[in-house]
Amino acid sequence: MATTIIPSDLVVTITESYSLNGVDYGNTMTQTFQANGQVSQRVMSIAGKGEGAVFTDILALNTLDGRGQVVKANYKYFRIQNLDDSNNLNLRIYNGADYVYFQIAPSDTILLMNAGIDAATAASAITFADITQISGQSSNATAAVDIEFVIVTT
Repeated sequence: MATTIIPSDLVVTITESYSLNGVDYGNTMTQTFQANGQVSQRVMSIAGKGEGAVFTDILALNTLDGRGQVVKANYKYFRIQNLDDSNNLNLRIYNGADYVYFQIAPSDTILLMNAGIDAATAASAITFADITQISGQSSNATAAVDIEFVIVTT
């Protein structure tokens, strides 16, 4: 059976608007990701960090589509928002060799428009590799945070 899905473009527009002492600052940036045929969107709860470094798996990127997993070669766009109003989200991104961490404040959002990451030291060469796992943890020992994420793939 042939698919009936018609791939379409994802258009991401970011508008900055700031006025200081009567002077306006900012810009509008637009990025178009062409011919995308899959999107996943979810709201989920991320557990507190507790006594140890417990992380909740949010999304895996691998060679096949599956439950909680997308094809990493088809990655185009990922957005995650911390829906909590008081606790940070500790976001962990893994590329099969290196971990990169971000702290996302309450109500803040992060966009990843490229799947390549590396965690190089000042003395080592940068070697980008595709993201394979995205996980998170609440900054609070016991209180969970809610998140929303959207991932778009071809």
